[in-house]
Amino acid sequence: MSEQLNNDFEIQEDKPPKYKSTLGQSIFNFCNVLMGVGTLSLPLAFKHAGWIIGISLLFFCMGVTNYTARLIIKCLNYKEKIYTYPDIATIAFGNFAKIIILILFSLELIAIAISLVILIGDSLQILFPDISLISLKIIAWMILVPLTLIDIKYLSYFSLLGIVSAIILVFVVIIDGITRNEQPGSLFNPMKTELWPTDWNSLPFSFGLIIAGFAGHSVFPSIYLDMQTPDKYQKAISISYSFSTVVYLLIAVCGYLMFGNMTKPEITQNIMSTPDHLKLLNQFIVWLVAINPFTKIVLELQPVYFYLEIQYQSSSCNLWTRLRNDCFLFIRFLSRMLVTTVVVFFAIKYPQFDRAIELLGSFLFYTISTIIPCMFYLKLYSNNLRWWEWLVNLLIILVCTALAFLGTIWAFLFYE
Repeated sequence: MSEQLNNDFEIQEDKPPKYKSTLGQSIFNFCNVLMGVGTLSLPLAFKHAGWIIGISLLFFCMGVTNYTARLIIKCLNYKEKIYTYPDIATIAFGNFAKIIILILFSLELIAIAISLVILIGDSLQILFPDISLISLKIIAWMILVPLTLIDIKYLSYFSLLGIVSAIILVFVVIIDGITRNEQPGSLFNPMKTELWPTDWNSLPFSFGLIIAGFAGHSVFPSIYLDMQTPDKYQKAISISYSFSTVVYLLIAVCGYLMFGNMTKPEITQNIMSTPDHLKLLNQFIVWLVAINPFTKIVLELQPVYFYLEIQYQSSSCNLWTRLRNDCFLFIRFLSRMLVTTVVVFFAIKYPQFDRAIELLGSFLFYTISTIIPCMFYLKLYSNNLRWWEWLVNLLIILVCTALAFLGTIWAFLFYE
């Protein structure tokens, strides 16, 4: 099957960007998308799941989402003039499926952006406790609006900041752990941890938290279409997933060892709970965590912006095609500002970070990043698949559906 996948990674010639991203820039963008909302909550996931289930689930999610990331691009290249996730849905299951996928797709991307705004607010409030959380999120909105106009090619340079932030976070957590001798917060004198969940009723909370670190499939077609060398997509995905997994393991293992059952929704909240220990270093990483989501939000929302702007110029909205270019740019700015405003509004209305990630991961991430890509693949390539390929994809669908169902129900009904 790998040979079959390799043959399908060809560029779509119908939508060539004026300037495309290099392999390195694409890897930066993939890593920036992956190392997003879920990174800081991984120690909390291990608190709910224990060591054995936590590590097993992390590698399961990594393997499945890596596989489905390749299926998506294979489906994208099924025929010409397929550019987006909803386009694949139309070819596979018709216009009604396109509407369903478009709704789920948009909800996922907007929900990720909302959780990132929540993270910005939480991080800034650690640094500025005297300023209200709402005021900090409004300030974030004022910064985000002009950033939405930056071309995706140049976002790759900002993506480097996201990767650097994740690496520095790992080092800060480790340095905190090895320079502190007393509990909590020490690697040499770790907190009590568990091999298995102490409370099995809390286990489903970990399902959404762990998948969140490996989701981003809605954005992958946009990054792929922007690559100078799309035949190297698999290489970019392999490097991005390998790097991200190492970062996740270090943060999850060290964070859980250092804080055990005292682990908070964001590891930075635990780090700053020891204010007299490496104060300047800890403040530095909180600043990075606060700044980094700004470009992530813009990158996550690119497909939403892109889809809206295609609709403005489609036959049903052909008024916009008659407008002068400067008028269209103004309409483009207004639409992006409106989407960003909606995101910040919901981040203000629903400020609980861990619950946002649990719901995101359990319902939307499993659906968009694991279940639906397998369904697309089975439908489009049904005549070319061997029996074991059918079996693998059906097992992925069944297992991930169960995880999504349990995680969503627990996040809604049993949230603490």
